Amino acid sequence: MVELSCDICGNTPIRAQIFLEGAKLLVCGRCMKSGKIIHKFYEDEPVEEAPQPRSRATATEEVVEGFAKIIKEGRQKLKLPLAVVAERISEKESYLQAIEGGRLTPTMEVAKKLEKELGVQLIEKAEKSIAPSRMSSGRFTEPTLGDMVGDD
Repeated sequence: MVELSCDICGNTPIRAQIFLEGAKLLVCGRCMKSGKIIHKFYEDEPVEEAPQPRSRATATEEVVEGFAKIIKEGRQKLKLPLAVVAERISEKESYLQAIEGGRLTPTMEVAKKLEKELGVQLIEKAEKSIAPSRMSSGRFTEPTLGDMVGDD
């Protein structure tokens, strides 16, 4: 069985499950006071890791770099005024102007609508990578909240 480490600092053993700012966390004895204690674990009580959801994707989608130029060129190639594109995809013309000008990044929903309407590629899959936490032993451990926040 895998020994779990504290979700906040990475220490072992796990002594409690707490509720902290809307999240349930498994924590060590030192971090127990960081939130509301839901359940304390005793020395001989096993701590089971919650099953991970199966729907977790290894890749995420994001809007490509240079989206503003791609959108503008796609629209001009079809000889469509911005007002017509805005009406067809049910978005405000001023919003599309800001996107074409590079001042705003389109939401995934809007990017998909623009892809369909203009026949351009605006969304790409980006691989997620989780860097190992800093440990003196050099072995990989799951990142903790402390790793995400950083104390540098």
